[in-house]
Amino acid sequence: MTKKYFRLTLNERFQHLNLMINFTILVITGFALKYPTAFWVSPITDAPAGMTIRGFIHRLSGVALVTLGGYHLLYLLFSGRGRQIFKDMLPRWKDAKDLWETLKNNLFINRPAKEIKMDRFNYREKAEYLALLWGTLLMTVTGFILWFKVQWLQYFPKWTYEVAGAVHFYEAILATLAIVVWHFYSVLLDPDVYPMNWAWITGYMTEHEMKLEHGLELERIKASQKAELIDFDESAAAGGGRVQPAPQDQHSPIQRVYSTVRDLNENLKNWRGN
Repeated sequence: MTKKYFRLTLNERFQHLNLMINFTILVITGFALKYPTAFWVSPITDAPAGMTIRGFIHRLSGVALVTLGGYHLLYLLFSGRGRQIFKDMLPRWKDAKDLWETLKNNLFINRPAKEIKMDRFNYREKAEYLALLWGTLLMTVTGFILWFKVQWLQYFPKWTYEVAGAVHFYEAILATLAIVVWHFYSVLLDPDVYPMNWAWITGYMTEHEMKLEHGLELERIKASQKAELIDFDESAAAGGGRVQPAPQDQHSPIQRVYSTVRDLNENLKNWRGN
């Protein structure tokens, strides 16, 4: 059986799913306004009051995304795990060195390729996360300016509104390309994790994935587990010992339902004598 390591809680997976859904809706409804004659926009423009509904859905998803951002900020501030995530996400000098060594590997400067052991969050994940925070803040500010045009122009010159529109549009392009080209490759198309990295669904990564993306974190986990075993052996030899918590069921709800049905079927067969 492939050994797996815990990566994301259910709360964090829900936040990611919420972000994924609302981001997709914002991209579709936002670019539909900019390119109303595109073939993929026809289901919106052909529907009765389609563009009006588009605007409502776009704003609704924008508010949902801002709300998610506020919740995530509270999660970072008031939960122990959130505060640790924030600390681990801070850029470090090692991230620059890991990036440099990765470039040397990809450009065949390192021959053979050097093994790079990265921490809990590697430089790519940190760059994506920080870009997400900055992009969300920028899109929120410019989005509300565009939404409340009349109120904004009562206090500021028109050119500020036009700048906000340009920033909102080009940041949307940048964010979309970052997800489609960068993030999708990392979690879906990378041959090392194909067909995908399942952590965003199951919450776990395989040992192979951990070694590739978070080798330093993997070594730390194994060292911690080994230390716990040594501690138990030493105390047991002295007549003591700690009570180790029973391992929790790491199967998904679907797998648990399948196992229950399978066991029930086996019991029925045994009862019938088949």
